[in-house]
Amino acid sequence: MTIAIEQLATGVDGDVSAHLEELLVGELPAFLSTPSSDSAVEVEVVGSHLRLSGTVRIGHFHRLSDFLNNRDGLIALHQATILRRNGDPTKVHTDSIWLSPDEITLVGQSDPVAQTRASSDLHVAKVAKTLIVVTPGHTLTGQIYLMPEADLSVFIESRDPSFIPMTDVRTRSLADRRVITRYPFAMLNRHHIVAATELMVGMMPSGRSVL
Repeated sequence: MTIAIEQLATGVDGDVSAHLEELLVGELPAFLSTPSSDSAVEVEVVGSHLRLSGTVRIGHFHRLSDFLNNRDGLIALHQATILRRNGDPTKVHTDSIWLSPDEITLVGQSDPVAQTRASSDLHVAKVAKTLIVVTPGHTLTGQIYLMPEADLSVFIESRDPSFIPMTDVRTRSLADRRVITRYPFAMLNRHHIVAATELMVGMMPSGRSVL
């Protein structure tokens, strides 16, 4: 599946969903048995050329962030639907599909209450920093949370954790600037960061977007 996605991504508009809809319509065969709803988190997975919705089983982990940052190998997405670049669902569905975490830019959650419940017992007071980030396929803004004594530059330059928790995330597609998406909570793959800077107070005029 990874090889096929890489080949399809070389299309004219770079949107894999259009190619998959031409090749595959309806249900794809499942790689795994359908999981129970226990520990299943509804997510949207976004890459440079691919966007899907589905559920991820986080098992014994309390939070999606812990699952993503303590896992080796591919990630299984269940009850998955291939989405168009703007987030509209296509007719391509599958009970399960394997995804390479290296090719994932963002894993978003639309249910902030679920994330709050999962992390309430592990809450640590931190300082919010608003970042402007450029990735291979998107620009985005969102808040990260650091310990009060932490240095932002050291955090950005670090290789760990691989996926950075962010809140109030707003993304814009570089392939189509009309496509804007918001996620109350999302995990950003730091290895997809092309450029990043802190959004300081006064940098963004009132009522205007930086993206």
